[in-house]
Amino acid sequence: MPSTRDIQNPLAITMWDSSWIRRRYKGGGFEDWDKALDELVERGYNAVRIDVFPHLIAKAPDGTLVEIFKDPPGTFPHFLGIASWGNAYTIYINPRKSVVEFIRKCQERDVFVGLSTWFKPTDDQRNAQIQGAQELIRVWDETLVFLDENNCLDNVIYVDVLNEYPICNCFYWLSNTLGTMSQPVEPGKIFNSKQVKFYWDFINEVIFGLKTKWNDLDIFTSQTYDYWKYDLERDYTNFDLLDMHLWIAQYDDFVEGTGYFEEIHPFGTPEKLYRIEKVEGPAYIGGAARYIPQDYRFDEIYAALWERWQIHKPVYEDWLEARVQEAKYLSDQFRIPLGNTEGWGLINWRDHPLLKWDIIKEAGLIGARLGHKYGYSFNCSSNFCHPQFLGMWEDIAWHQKVTAIIKGEDF
Repeated sequence: MPSTRDIQNPLAITMWDSSWIRRRYKGGGFEDWDKALDELVERGYNAVRIDVFPHLIAKAPDGTLVEIFKDPPGTFPHFLGIASWGNAYTIYINPRKSVVEFIRKCQERDVFVGLSTWFKPTDDQRNAQIQGAQELIRVWDETLVFLDENNCLDNVIYVDVLNEYPICNCFYWLSNTLGTMSQPVEPGKIFNSKQVKFYWDFINEVIFGLKTKWNDLDIFTSQTYDYWKYDLERDYTNFDLLDMHLWIAQYDDFVEGTGYFEEIHPFGTPEKLYRIEKVEGPAYIGGAARYIPQDYRFDEIYAALWERWQIHKPVYEDWLEARVQEAKYLSDQFRIPLGNTEGWGLINWRDHPLLKWDIIKEAGLIGARLGHKYGYSFNCSSNFCHPQFLGMWEDIAWHQKVTAIIKGEDF
């Protein structure tokens, strides 16, 4: 099992989340893993971060082992017919069989694999049945044993115990427990001191519990700047590396007043798909009204974002660099490798007739250069480096340019 400390050159990594298994239907982008991985390598990437569904690979709390799960969409942003990542339609998945096949295909291409989990629900709501630190340790341990028995750990570089800790995942027990501690509210903070102490104690217990058996693996949990900036505890003593997710969209001066977070970011949320507007003239079936779709103002929002980007890009670059410096300080303080598997421009985006990819592409180049400057051990080009995002995926030259910068081949 390789470690990020042992890999000499920085890794160009992409986040394939649950899409690698949940978009295998025709037109999903991952219906042919050989094609997707060959194209990934062609673009210069040599690592992927995937959701391995440890809560589904392991046995249920009652001891039953399930191979096939019915998997309807329904957790943001995976609603029926609209999905940035993951499945747009109800499907069936076989995580145990699929993960072995997929990792072996990565091995054939010398592609490293980072194991992560969003703890996504399937039809049986297994994610809600797993409760407490010891159960989280158990499902990860059973998953690693399964992968080891199938010779699938040789190219695994780390275990990200929970995506974007503490709450940007579907480990409901954790978010529900934090909810019981919400008082007193501390102004200017997302979590109060009691909540912060709890989630640090919890993740340290999980990491320590896994390390007692899997000390050859780098074990940690990824985070986003939204939570990291409020958390003054920042105790990464037990972390083997830092994966700090950072986007320019987290800088209020860039997005505020544009409508990005109100309309583009939540696109597909059922209650926001349409608004009803009264119209003049004779009534028709349903009344004198028309439905205005949620994407109606996408062109206006993009124009506002693009104008700000063109005028203030040096300011935004400085803001990003200051955040990278903060992450680098933590990396140096705890003497652990640093990287980013999700960034650098806008958080939620899509192929759409009224949208372009310019900001995301330019931000990806900025993030690549910053990662090289501050010694990132692994870095992404964006969180849209998937076959289903055609506007990004088809620009092979851009991918090759950004991955060359990440790997230190062209800077």
